[in-house]
Amino acid sequence: AAWVALDMPIVSGNVSLYNETDGSGILPTPTIGAVGLLANLDDMIAGRPFAGDVALLIGETRGHLGQSALLAEAFGMELGDAPFVDLVAERLHGEFVRSVRAHIRAATDLSDGGLALAAFEMAEGADLGVVLQAGDIPTLFGEDQARYLIACTAGGAVAIAAAAKIAGVPCAIVGQFGSDVVRFGDAAAALADLSAVYRGAFAKIVA
Repeated sequence: AAWVALDMPIVSGNVSLYNETDGSGILPTPTIGAVGLLANLDDMIAGRPFAGDVALLIGETRGHLGQSALLAEAFGMELGDAPFVDLVAERLHGEFVRSVRAHIRAATDLSDGGLALAAFEMAEGADLGVVLQAGDIPTLFGEDQARYLIACTAGGAVAIAAAAKIAGVPCAIVGQFGSDVVRFGDAAAALADLSAVYRGAFAKIVA
């Protein structure tokens, strides 16, 4: 069971299978309640990236697009299987991120939208642009599990990479934060334009 593999208390859970709005069915909403203990607030990884920070990716990217947000939102398709969950990797990578927290300025797990959305949201929240080296769809939008995006200084990146090699954890520099442009490979757009869409889309839908 996941709670045993992750050594994490699961105290409750629920899933609503029969949801609808205006007579149309909507996706189920599985919810899991877990309990954690933070003994010291200094151990909390919270913050933001700064201009010039390195974007580090923890975990292995295979470009899994099955049941991804990209297929659903951009193409209206539900194809393939959801990504495989390796509980050993989940725990190893999560504990590794905690172990190098002194070098981390900001961190987030990768889920819906993959690397592209995680990098944009981290950068946009700090009013920064971001450049990712990759430009291919599977790398940018694949939703492989047990992955984290980290923002750190160049020196922090060296230290984290060295620790990752010892721990046997995949770690790679994937980009950099800064400027006022969001660039993925050869595709680029102004941060202000993307931020306006990101912040205003919901209001337009419900207006």
